[in-house]
Amino acid sequence: MTKPIMIIHVCLERDRISRMKSACGDVTMLPFTGMVESELFTGTILPGGVDVQVTDPTGCRHLCARYMLEGADREGNNCRIYVENNGWFRTDDPKLTACPKFMTDSPVLFDYLTRPVFRSEVHGTEAGVDIHIFDTTLEKEHHG
Repeated sequence: MTKPIMIIHVCLERDRISRMKSACGDVTMLPFTGMVESELFTGTILPGGVDVQVTDPTGCRHLCARYMLEGADREGNNCRIYVENNGWFRTDDPKLTACPKFMTDSPVLFDYLTRPVFRSEVHGTEAGVDIHIFDTTLEKEHHG
């Protein structure tokens, strides 16, 4: 099994969750903080991270989490990474399939992270969730 290139530990700010229900669907906004430790990058989630989940009347839920990481790249240089993670799942089948996209000001990580080859898995924790980021090209090499 391929190991994640990065694990983002997300802590939900449960007292700041916003919800709305309407005839055309439901919206939940989940603000969060957190941290990352990996061979690529180590740092924290800056204030303003939010996971927006919109559920349509058929039970299909779209998730879009947007947040900024601040810390150090694998060579110890200070940098930031912007993450947008989009995914879909059904309320009757909570397996989440998501595709993160990255932007970074790190010259060391730029070419690697800006490729459209990543997927994520979400794993529940007591504090919130852990987001496991995988490089699909490494998975293909491992299985192929």
